[in-house]
Amino acid sequence: MAGPDPRVDLFEATELGNTTYLVSDPDSGEAVAIDPLRDVDQYLASAERLGVRITHSLETHVHNDFVSGSRELQAETGSMIASAAGAGLEYAHRPLEHGDELAVGRFRIWVRHTPGHTPQHLSYTLHGPDGDVLALFSGGALMVGAIARTDLFGPHLATHLALEAFKTVHVRLRDLPDTAALYPTHGGGSFCGASTSGQRTSTMGHERLTNPFLLTTEQMPFIARALHQGPYPDYYRLMSPLNRLGAPVLGRHWPGLKKLTADQTEQHRELGAAIVDLRGGREYDRGHIPGSFNIGFEGPFSAWVGWVVPRERPIVLAGGSDAEHAEAAKQLRRIGIDNVIGALDGGMDAWAASGRELTTFETADVEDLARWVLSAEPMTVVDARDENEWVHGHVPGAVRMPVSAISHHAHELPREAPVAVHCGVGYRAAIAASLLEQAGLRRIVHVIGPYSDWDRLHLAATIPG
Repeated sequence: MAGPDPRVDLFEATELGNTTYLVSDPDSGEAVAIDPLRDVDQYLASAERLGVRITHSLETHVHNDFVSGSRELQAETGSMIASAAGAGLEYAHRPLEHGDELAVGRFRIWVRHTPGHTPQHLSYTLHGPDGDVLALFSGGALMVGAIARTDLFGPHLATHLALEAFKTVHVRLRDLPDTAALYPTHGGGSFCGASTSGQRTSTMGHERLTNPFLLTTEQMPFIARALHQGPYPDYYRLMSPLNRLGAPVLGRHWPGLKKLTADQTEQHRELGAAIVDLRGGREYDRGHIPGSFNIGFEGPFSAWVGWVVPRERPIVLAGGSDAEHAEAAKQLRRIGIDNVIGALDGGMDAWAASGRELTTFETADVEDLARWVLSAEPMTVVDARDENEWVHGHVPGAVRMPVSAISHHAHELPREAPVAVHCGVGYRAAIAASLLEQAGLRRIVHVIGPYSDWDRLHLAATIPG
């Protein structure tokens, strides 16, 4: 927005499915950041271009999926951190209550208690000089086409928080005009919610016409919809305590990533470092460092690293370009992984030139998998999808083993037959294949094609129930 209106700048973390904001009044020279990420140079650079000073950093909730950048902004600008009273932050901040008000130049931000995603969740309404509501910064209270999940605090509170979410969207936010812009933090691609919308922003009017949670006005159907969620990354359990304590402040400019030789990479591997290969599955299959993790950079990279790589293991990046390595290290720091040692210089060519082994996987399509099933040759098919996908149909005879379960259950798979692993589109199957190799399986077939090809080819599926 420009001119007499406030300006709202969006900063996307697509790998997290999140958007954060800088709200400013260039005429008065004031701005506030909402749910900032840890890499705060982007907000500072924007504020400098606009000629504004960041006075506050506002948190909608204690985040479970990324490290807050509020303390970083405070260290750089002296801005005040503001969060919900009772959120349990262990550093200096302004505790906010429902009805509190803050100024952004000529504009006002009002605080609303909107529990559901978390018990102390806040949303912020932006008001013009005449008091009109211009926008809602909703965090996870309301997303485009969804709400954020309510089960992060355990099953004993999931239903209670779902009911709070019902009250939030149907009572606490019902006075907002249809014209108010909607700026959520969580969006499509976030494990914090089930929205598949690629839109980052909306309006209250559009959501009232299209959002199933606003269209569901009875409590039990609302609860059932709210609690129909897939799994979320294991690292989430670490983020809330870290954000309450306060992660180490890294500063505005982060150091570059060290380039490592094959010898140095091997040395770190022998000391326990995890090798994370950023390449896509097909390229990884053609040759990779034995025992490495294949977590492709084209997907939700940091979430899956946080999910499957033990937190205590240092990380060496391999495969991909220098630019991808730098971006990968930034994404990992966003979720509190600061122990990235460096990146293998020269990739697999350098590894092979050092005389070290590269291992390979077979790559197959769904048609190949079908022919293999019909051949009746000994083979195990591993389906790495989640349960909500599996129940709608799966390859006959397949074993369901989601990616997050492989390290715990791969020992149950027979060693004397090849293992073909697939998922919905191939991304998770690549991760799964690398985990199966770590578990000691030797003949691994990575099925690249989407499971939807099974239906496209008119092949019979097993449908539970």
